[in-house]
Amino acid sequence: MGTVAAGLGLEAEFFAMPTSVFVAVTRADGTSATTLLRTQPSDVNAERLVRLDDVLERVHTGSMTPAAGRAAVRDAVALADRYGPTATAVSIALSSACVASFFGGGLKEVWAALAVGFVVGGLAIVSASRRELGRLIDFASGLVAVLGASVLSWAAGGLSVEVVTLAGVIILLPGLSLTIAINELATRHLASGGARLVGAIAVLVSIGFGVAFGGRVAGLLEIGVSVPPMALPEWAQYVALAVAPVSLGVLFRVPPRFLVVVTVIGASAFLGARFGAAILGPELGVSVGALVLGCLSNLYCRLRNRPVALVLMPGIILLVPGSIGFRSISSFVAADAVGGVEAGFSALLVAVSLVAGLLVA
Repeated sequence: MGTVAAGLGLEAEFFAMPTSVFVAVTRADGTSATTLLRTQPSDVNAERLVRLDDVLERVHTGSMTPAAGRAAVRDAVALADRYGPTATAVSIALSSACVASFFGGGLKEVWAALAVGFVVGGLAIVSASRRELGRLIDFASGLVAVLGASVLSWAAGGLSVEVVTLAGVIILLPGLSLTIAINELATRHLASGGARLVGAIAVLVSIGFGVAFGGRVAGLLEIGVSVPPMALPEWAQYVALAVAPVSLGVLFRVPPRFLVVVTVIGASAFLGARFGAAILGPELGVSVGALVLGCLSNLYCRLRNRPVALVLMPGIILLVPGSIGFRSISSFVAADAVGGVEAGFSALLVAVSLVAGLLVA
């Protein structure tokens, strides 16, 4: 926006927070005006992002007038959801199933995570249009996930409730928000980074409390015996690695023509993180995956003149430390302060490592 303002001959300053934007503009006659825009955090919509980026560039280069650009922005904001609620719920379910495989789950855990993820996805879709339910979605998702995993464990004769629960709520864990917060703090956007960091912690606490409450209910009902999972063969993870970026692309509303690129770059980043973990350890190894993700995303978007977030956001979800942060909160709820501090520090270290890789890229 600063670049566009300069191209239009305006002196403007912008200050962005997760819930507000301040715009200060100095006119040619020397008078100035400051405007506060109240905003609400929303999900990433890559298709809308591509449309807005195109409008910004065309206005900046002069091929579109500001008035036409305003109309195009309104059209982009009003853009209908390409995939719809059913595809969204199915994508969340598939993402949960893939994560269960990544966490060492067996066939029972994968199927259970698919079912729990579908229910959690349905809750998220319903709550998106109802403000009162939206405030409870994190707690309700944790509660539903652990109760669903416990019931399925009882029906299946035993499975890993922990793996299924974590996979079921994985899409709601604020790993991306935590990473963005660390990135903003590292680039000296302290107010916005601090706000996002506190918001991410609040979401983790809410989900963790829901899981703890649901676990206590399951214990009182004497259901949900958790047993160690029987991991699937190695090739199953590669199948999951092919499916996960596509399902995440749908969740981020990536246009279909970009899904193949998202899959290739996301899978490359995941494999890069695995390679880095084998050499540097799991906390520092993620920086290798972030470096691969950032370099490939930047290269593709430079060549195709697209916003880098189009392919970066789905890929980064495969690397963010949301699951470690969740384990930290779960440990604190279970009165394991030492385990909570260790897991929390690991989550912070992974986030810093990820941001370092992206900054280098």
